[in-house]
This record gives sequence, structure tokens and C-alpha cells, in this order.
Amino acid sequence: MSEKSDSKKQYIIEKATAVFSAKGFKSVTMKDIVEACDISRGGLYLYYSSTEEIFRDVCEKADNSEESEKELSQMVESAKASDLLLWFIKEQKKAILSKTDPLIAARYEYAFYKKQGGDSSEAKAGFDTAVKVLKSIIIRGCESGEFECEDPSHAAASMMYAIEGMKVCSATFGMTEKKVDSELLFIVQRFMEVE
Repeated sequence: MSEKSDSKKQYIIEKATAVFSAKGFKSVTMKDIVEACDISRGGLYLYYSSTEEIFRDVCEKADNSEESEKELSQMVESAKASDLLLWFIKEQKKAILSKTDPLIAARYEYAFYKKQGGDSSEAKAGFDTAVKVLKSIIIRGCESGEFECEDPSHAAASMMYAIEGMKVCSATFGMTEKKVDSELLFIVQRFMEVE
């Protein structure tokens, strides 16, 4: 794709983000995005064939947090497992309390939409990645003697189910930072002993 095409595609993603944020996922039409971008319908179809395709790119762009990736890559080499766990929990806390992710409702709506169509694999990919990362942190901590955990796989999955539930609660009726801290501490203590 040419530089001009890349630029136009980024412009469409930027405008579409605002549309999905305001209307959710299911209510958005290609016409909505055409109007937001102030381009022709044919112009939009040069880049995207459906609102779902646009939404996936919108989410991918929103999920690419260079700051978090850079911070993690610097830590992983030499960090203790307890430092990695602290980083992971802080990232989850940010996601739970995030008032800056205007796509949260659209993301859940999209996940339900995909599940009804018989394909929940895409919606579950981020969750599975988080479980995998958390499991590797727990295993590393157990091996170094920093943590005690009988079943790292079960602990990681259960912790992420609880965290995901907190994200939904926060997005729907709100949670205070104090409550989030209390629940995260309870979750970690429930599944493992941290030195």
C-alpha cells in the first residue's frame, strides 16, 4: 500500500473510532462511516468491505500500546516475577478504570455478535493471551521461590475471569479505584502466596 493509501486508511480508522464509540458496534453502518469521513461510498470500499473489517482495524490500532510493550520488554529480561506481576496487575487496573477506552461497549457488543455467529475465537484471543502471560509470570515466580501456587494454569484463568468481570462492571455501573485495588489484592491473594 502506498503512503497516501496508508494515510487515508489511518484517517478512516480515526473517524470510525469516534463513530463506534458513540454508537456501539451493531448500529454502525458503512453510511455512518462515509459521513464521518466525508468521503464517497466507493472511496470507503477501496479500503474496507464491511463495518466489521473496519472495527477490527479500529480495535487493533487501539490495542497497540507501544508504551506498554516497551515497558514490558525492558522489564522481562531482568525483572523478578513479583515485578512482572505488579506490572501486569497495574495494566489490568488501568483497563478496568479506563475512562479513555470509548470502545469498551462496542468491544463487548462485537464479542456477543461474533459468539452468536458461532465464532468467538477472535473475541477470546485477547483474553487467552492475558491468561498465557499471567500463567508464565506465576510459573516464573514459583520456580524462583517468589510465589507459591498449586495450579498456575487454573490460577491464571480464574484471575482473568475475575478481572474481565471487573472490566464489565466498571464499564456498566462504575467502580472506584479503592474498590478495584481491594478486589485485585483479594484475587491475587486468593490464588497464590506472594513472598
